[in-house]
Amino acid sequence: MMFKLAVYLSIVAVLGLAANGFLFSHKEKCQISVYKGGKDFSGDKIMANKSFIPYLKSISAVAKGCKVRVHVVDSYKQLKTPTEYVLSSQMPLALGRGIHFDLQNPKGSTVCNKLCMTTRSWKSLPEAACFIDNVQKKGVKFTEPNLLHDGYATKASTTELEALKVATQKLCAPKTKG
Repeated sequence: MMFKLAVYLSIVAVLGLAANGFLFSHKEKCQISVYKGGKDFSGDKIMANKSFIPYLKSISAVAKGCKVRVHVVDSYKQLKTPTEYVLSSQMPLALGRGIHFDLQNPKGSTVCNKLCMTTRSWKSLPEAACFIDNVQKKGVKFTEPNLLHDGYATKASTTELEALKVATQKLCAPKTKG
């Protein structure tokens, strides 16, 4: 009898906590934050989804090994409206899961820019070839002309991507004073 009462009270306590929202208080938060890349990155401040951080760490390690610096031209961008149309090639940026880049030497001179990558001239530049080949071996996707991303935008459906973009953009929108 005592055991049944204890079980009953435990169930009531758990349901009570759940009903008060204690167990369901998980509020969606913006997953985009500033990534401080260190000396292997230059250029724009990197805004990235938390899920993209391990890829950025791989990019950094490869850059160091190939003696290049990743000059960030673009990363996550807040859209004017969450439903704004985004080209599929820009989707990784709208999700915070990619960066546009150029390659520089450690002193900051350009090794390979967007044009060099588009014409595939990077294949004949040892540092650029080292970087682009090895970054892909680490699971980072390279899409011409100059996009490094996690590949998610190429695997998910258009509907899933649109829903995720809208959710990300809404959660990360600057708070407006009403």
